[in-house]
Amino acid sequence: MGAIALVIGIVAASACTHEAPLVSRPSDASRSLVLRNVRVFDAPNARLLEGLRDVVVQNGRIEAIGPPGLAASGMLEIDGRGETLLPGLVDVHTHTSAASDPPWVVSLPDVDANLAAFLYAGVTTVLDLGGMSPAIFRERERVAKGELLGPQVYAAGPIFTVPGGHPAEVLRDALPFYLRWYVVPRATREVSSPDEARRAVSDLLPERPDVIKLALDGGGDGNIPRLDRNMIAAITEAGHRAGVRSIAHIGSSAEAIDAVKGGVDALAHSPWREDISDEAVAAIKAAHVPVVATLAVWDVAGTPRTSRSDFLPIELEVAGPKLVAAFLEPPPPLDEMTASFMRAATAAHDARRRNVAKLRAAGIPILAGSDACNPYDLPGAGLHLELLKLVEAGLTPAEALRTATWDNARFLAGENANFGEIAVGKRADLVLVAGDPLSHISDLGMITHVILGGTVLERHAPR
Repeated sequence: MGAIALVIGIVAASACTHEAPLVSRPSDASRSLVLRNVRVFDAPNARLLEGLRDVVVQNGRIEAIGPPGLAASGMLEIDGRGETLLPGLVDVHTHTSAASDPPWVVSLPDVDANLAAFLYAGVTTVLDLGGMSPAIFRERERVAKGELLGPQVYAAGPIFTVPGGHPAEVLRDALPFYLRWYVVPRATREVSSPDEARRAVSDLLPERPDVIKLALDGGGDGNIPRLDRNMIAAITEAGHRAGVRSIAHIGSSAEAIDAVKGGVDALAHSPWREDISDEAVAAIKAAHVPVVATLAVWDVAGTPRTSRSDFLPIELEVAGPKLVAAFLEPPPPLDEMTASFMRAATAAHDARRRNVAKLRAAGIPILAGSDACNPYDLPGAGLHLELLKLVEAGLTPAEALRTATWDNARFLAGENANFGEIAVGKRADLVLVAGDPLSHISDLGMITHVILGGTVLERHAPR
């Protein structure tokens, strides 16, 4: 997202400050169960399967899907009573160690609370697109080993930029001197030549990044230095030789063109500052590059909510009363950097929706990412808000749900992804919803059960 958000995210931050985690794993947790009488979302085809179904899960995998009455003796049974069963949601733009607090609020990090919030909202897989190395990779390992309860984590690690480029320039401007020396070299990789860029990629590879994140954002007036096309190509080619793809943060059409012609594999933002040009659309389409639209994060940054009724119910649950109260407090006088960023986000509100429509009309894949945890953008609940915004921009609810499940899963793990779909042999990451999100996308927040690897998690609503 923007510079101010990244500062808060890297330095200080707990997205949620609940007295207890929003989810927990039962001490006697089983990884086998049967869900009866559910309506099954067929994610690849963006539709519901006809009639009610039973879904049998054995040892964390989906074993059978069939008409009601499937044999499943000795298992935990959940009667869905016509509720909608979805694959666990996938968010391909997050910052798991960042903060949803307003930009002027600083709090201690609480990664565990953020991960719990993702799960509470039914998000069972995330891509972290910018965290301090090597902390994010240790977080990924702890989740994979079961030492930390959270969604499956894919991670980029530090953000590649030029000396003084985004986000390094903001970090140096905003951080006190005693943090600056520690944060900047861990959160970014400032490279000044193609050779230096290739060496920096090589140095990062032992951490096994799932993607490489580049930042191309010259600011509204273009006075912030950024990676040129040769530097972009050096980074992407070094990654590709090791089988690692790249994704670029962009703010303008010119930056989108440089990114795709430099070989990136996806774009984060559509762009966010302006209407996308026909030339940029053609370049993106020719390169077969998907775009993570991220509408909601700019909306809430540019126009903060002013009453509880402005929030989705799932947002209120994830935030809890203290954070919601902080959101609703009048802001202090803003520094010019923050004020300028908010003005830019507000001014391009309609352009971002036109961009989604234009990309979609060109047949360019749209992916779903929340950019949580940035100010006002809540872990887990932020993806619900993003899907609502995508529907406002022209996607059907079913298309938005496919984007946040099957499409996102294929982007992360390829055609043979073992998540993002309700099918025999797939990992049993599932969300049971009382409403009808294919008719009303806001019903997605009416979650009754979250199942992670076949285990039914305990959800604890905030007091």
